[in-house]
Amino acid sequence: MKDDELRFLQEQLEATELLPCATCGQETLHAHVEVLERYSHATELLMECTACGSRRTWTQPEPPR
Repeated sequence: MKDDELRFLQEQLEATELLPCATCGQETLHAHVEVLERYSHATELLMECTACGSRRTWTQPEPPR
């Protein structure tokens, strides 16, 4: 695998979270679709299940500075 291909795959993996899906009932990778809101302590994201395609919001806490 070439360096640029590996870098692309790493970026794709960093843009996912392992979350339980309410629709398909599995713990699956959910891809970041859109940033909905940024707060001082967290970021609210729109996530899409990579198994069934359903979407949900998820709040990602920001580490203290």
